[in-house]
Amino acid sequence: MNLYIINEVLYPGFTDGMCVIAAESMSRCEELFMEEFGWENSVQHNQVIQKEFNSAPIKVIENVPYEKEEVVSYVYGGG
Repeated sequence: MNLYIINEVLYPGFTDGMCVIAAESMSRCEELFMEEFGWENSVQHNQVIQKEFNSAPIKVIENVPYEKEEVVSYVYGGG
């Protein structure tokens, strides 16, 4: 399992938020991110969230002893 630390996302205000996701792969991390923060009924919002994820700096910590794929923690930016 890997931990993905995603910076410069979730910024409804003026400052960036961040998110930590435990996942087996980057593609699975992206899926979990979209499931948690995308809105299925808003295509425009989903496109914004997808763009945030694709341009975010992501640090990967490999082979952590974490048993479940999930969004571990997150914080929205503020301002």
